Amino acid sequence: MEKMKVLVLACIVLAALFEVASACDCNYHKGGCAMVRPARPGMACKCVYRGWWTCRGRTVGCSDQNHHLCRNPNTSKEACHFGNGDCGGY
Repeated sequence: MEKMKVLVLACIVLAALFEVASACDCNYHKGGCAMVRPARPGMACKCVYRGWWTCRGRTVGCSDQNHHLCRNPNTSKEACHFGNGDCGGY
C-alpha cells in the first residue's frame, strides 16, 4: 500500500512539472508585457501584468481553433494580442 501511495504522488508531481514546463510565459519590458515562451499548439498565451514590473503568462483556450496562431503559437506581438492580454512591451 505504501508503494502505491509513493507511485501516485510521483505521478502527480511529474504531471505538475510537465504543466509548468509547457506553460507559456511573459516578461515585463518598458510599457508592459511581452511573450517569451508560447503556448502549446491548440492554446493561446495571455500575458498578465502583475505589478512591480512583472508579468506572467497564462495558457488560455483559443478564440478561434482554426487560426494559424492557435495551430502554431509563437511569441510575436500578434500572438500576444491573440491571447487577449497585456502586450505593451513589444
